[in-house]
Amino acid sequence: MSPVLTPPPTTVETAPSRTATRRVLIVVDDSCTAPTVCASVRSFAAGEPLDAFVVAPQHGAVDAQWYVDEDAARAEATHRLRTCLRCLASDGIRVRGHLGDADPVQAIADALHAFDADEILLVTAPTQPSPWLRPSVIERVRRTFARPVRHVEMPRGDERR
Repeated sequence: MSPVLTPPPTTVETAPSRTATRRVLIVVDDSCTAPTVCASVRSFAAGEPLDAFVVAPQHGAVDAQWYVDEDAARAEATHRLRTCLRCLASDGIRVRGHLGDADPVQAIADALHAFDADEILLVTAPTQPSPWLRPSVIERVRRTFARPVRHVEMPRGDERR
């Protein structure tokens, strides 16, 4: 009796569905306010379904300052994260998130282990108040991760005072 050879299964590639869900890692600057972040994400989504993971890096890295109130930094990041999650969920976006490392690049690396994003969306305050624009965080993110990186800068006047 000779063995029966079956041809290998054929792979059929289809064009991506218009309803495919984009997986987006959203990293929010410590100066961002939730309503503006939500408006930026809605604009970014352009009506497409999103599965989002929000990272709120704790600001105030120890190596950048001689004194850091870690409890205050954690509390501020927790508030920013919860407010952003509530806002995005109320817009019908499937969202979850966590606090991140004070270094946004490390926070993104950690988040990508939990959430395999298709793209990264960095939301920052206008140029002057954003601590991320001074050390070229956005360029470091673009060089480090093999994913599309988009930067959305909030309009002036929306940053927290």
